[in-house]
Amino acid sequence: MIGSILGNRYRILELVGEGGMALVYKAECSLLNREVAVKVLRPQYASDAEFVERFRREAQAAASLSHPNVVNIYDVGQQDDIHYIVMEYVRGENLKDIIRRNAPLPIHQALNISRQIAEALYHAHQNNIVHRDIKPQNILLTRDGRVKVTDFGIAKAISSSSVTQTGVVMGSVQYFSPEQARGIPAGHVSDIYALGCVMYELLTGSVPFKGDSPIAVALKHIQDNPVPPRQIRPGIPIAVEAIVMKALEKNKERRYQSAQDLANDIRRAEGQNMTNQTDDLEATRILNEVRIPKNNRKFPWLIAGILAVILPLIGFLIYLLWPQSGPAVKVPDVSGYTVSQGREVLERIDLRLNVIAEDFSEAEPGIIFFQDKRANSSVRRNTIVGVKVSKGPELVTVPDLRGLTEKVAYAEIENAQLLLGTVNKEPSDSYAANLVIRQVPEPGEQIPRGGKIDIIISEGQRVLAVEVPYLDGLLLEQAVEQLEALGLIVGRVVYLNNPRYAAGVIYEQHPVAGETVPPGTAVDFTVSGTEEQRRSGSGDDDGDDDAAGGIVNSLDIRVPIPAGQRNQRLQIVVRSESGSTQEVYSGVHQPGETFSRTIQARGHGTLLVFINDVKIKEYRF
Repeated sequence: MIGSILGNRYRILELVGEGGMALVYKAECSLLNREVAVKVLRPQYASDAEFVERFRREAQAAASLSHPNVVNIYDVGQQDDIHYIVMEYVRGENLKDIIRRNAPLPIHQALNISRQIAEALYHAHQNNIVHRDIKPQNILLTRDGRVKVTDFGIAKAISSSSVTQTGVVMGSVQYFSPEQARGIPAGHVSDIYALGCVMYELLTGSVPFKGDSPIAVALKHIQDNPVPPRQIRPGIPIAVEAIVMKALEKNKERRYQSAQDLANDIRRAEGQNMTNQTDDLEATRILNEVRIPKNNRKFPWLIAGILAVILPLIGFLIYLLWPQSGPAVKVPDVSGYTVSQGREVLERIDLRLNVIAEDFSEAEPGIIFFQDKRANSSVRRNTIVGVKVSKGPELVTVPDLRGLTEKVAYAEIENAQLLLGTVNKEPSDSYAANLVIRQVPEPGEQIPRGGKIDIIISEGQRVLAVEVPYLDGLLLEQAVEQLEALGLIVGRVVYLNNPRYAAGVIYEQHPVAGETVPPGTAVDFTVSGTEEQRRSGSGDDDGDDDAAGGIVNSLDIRVPIPAGQRNQRLQIVVRSESGSTQEVYSGVHQPGETFSRTIQARGHGTLLVFINDVKIKEYRF
């Protein structure tokens, strides 16, 4: 694809992303002279005519959206069997990468991102477009912090297609609404639920529900309630937790009914800039503001009357129950202590310790890693300090990645709540190219959640090469022994007298010494002597020189190999005056080569040069 041009205007520059459905390329639009992103459907989708038509229709509908927080779609096209959409090129990274690196995010940043997503959804919903697949992977963040939501409408085409992919389902199920998990068509409140899942992950660093399979996660969306975010991260303001929990209501009638309402509540929470130490009355006001449905807000007099009764009662109970035993003390930090050590430290200043939970953490088992009273805050004596005790890191089982492609292996690692470590490549005779050969840790090992798995990818079979040895000056028998030891074989052997070499000695070879060749390659030789000497095994020609004319002629032959087909066969034949012929050379050469050799012949005769059985030169001697 790189360098090709789509639609006579989009020149593909580089691959910038891969997904289960498509490949994303950076391209240049020659007509408007701007950078664009081109999403090209994978073959399994492009070959499904029904899906392609639905994809085109949904993409064209999404192209009607125009909002600063939506990735703009410019064009939808087809060239041969390539189906593509052209969209705005966003310089930045997707939210999932940011979460992996930085989560949990600072509260103000998480709220800012969530509000922008909500505003993008509201704009789409106003245009009767439901996203259906809101997840961090479909949310881009520019370098200046602007959110860009992508892939509007595409999930509908996928969900209706006969083509399915496990990676696509697993990547999305963690953000499914309960109605989607039941197989009920998604509506605009399904997008709001998915955004609630994203907010939860931004604030806590974890998705609301996890499981060993997509079905297990889907059932949790239907049946289970998520752990309140403040139990995971106590610093989350009460009102922010209430916003998230309302977005995650299983009953869609009790969720936010408009993404604009959600955006407005997030904006109010941003304005409060609250911390965990927000005044109780103010937090109660904001919590009620978030949780009270709109149709009840028309009765402010009723709410005011209820609060007028309840708040004084709460105050009176606090007055009765609050410990009044002496002056305030500073709460020590007992994180890192065992329970007995922490209790001893607290009891020295008349405070009491209560274990409120045991949970997984990076701390060693049995060590306190959380306390509900902030260190150095002032409390009355006899106050109970709640603590959480570590069960150690949560262990997960390392999946078996061997034989998987890198992309599928990455999805398996992510599903196991682990991270991809280093990726190295090496040749393999057992695994095809681009498949995982080995992994560290080994499959089945138990390692902490969030740990890294290093993988080694196959480059395909090893390309073995043998270096041809220097064999000039050896007897043929000696050369054969060396070749067999290296896995090479003897090719054509030509006998030709050479006064500088004794009979039976090799004085030329092809391939030449030092070349690297595959095992099983044939090596051709020119050996000093005559065929008669080869047959007799003697270096003495018994005076045949005189019978043949006595004179040894040396002919310098230079033959350029003409342009044309590859692997041209060159033959050199000596014909004596008596009419007998002897082939003194035969070999294969490539166009553009020049063959040079000194040919020795006795007496008188003709030397003939053939290329592909066609005579091209003739020498008389």
